[in-house]
Amino acid sequence: MKRLDVYVVGPYTVALVISCVLYYHALQIAPAAEGQLGADFWPKTILVLAMITCVWEIGRSLLSDPSNRSARQAHDTADAASTTHGDGGPHNVHELTPLTPWIGMGLTAAYGFAFPWIGYPLATWLYVTAFVYFGNYRRPFIAACVGVVASLGFMFLFMRIVYVSLPIGVEPFAQISTLLMHAMGVK
Repeated sequence: MKRLDVYVVGPYTVALVISCVLYYHALQIAPAAEGQLGADFWPKTILVLAMITCVWEIGRSLLSDPSNRSARQAHDTADAASTTHGDGGPHNVHELTPLTPWIGMGLTAAYGFAFPWIGYPLATWLYVTAFVYFGNYRRPFIAACVGVVASLGFMFLFMRIVYVSLPIGVEPFAQISTLLMHAMGVK
């Protein structure tokens, strides 16, 4: 009997359960008229893809040989540690701990909780910056720049192209959101 690695299977199991619960709630969204995409299409599609991904990763983890996984991880770590830039700094070092998926899930939960209060632009910037940083890209300035670009890019996409209303947050955060909306020409 193979040892079940909770650090590998656990996050996917939690994500699978959450996806199933959210899918159940998405079934309550009224579908559009026949031949049209309704408000229920994208949430259901994304949740089904998330469930498929979780089941795939759980199955892969359960069916893989733990001794091969340990050898592969040791080989990947040795390769990553030996690769350097010209300045001697590490390149593509994957020193992810077993807690990394849990940190990502915690950041995602905090993001979902915070963005109605602090507004979409600020919450997305903080989320993406933290996700990049804790995802093992330990350059705070670059992570913050990626966060700014992602936040403004998605805000532009959703508000100017798709015409989706995003939460602006409560004062004083609403002022930041409103300023960015005016800068992008959103009324």
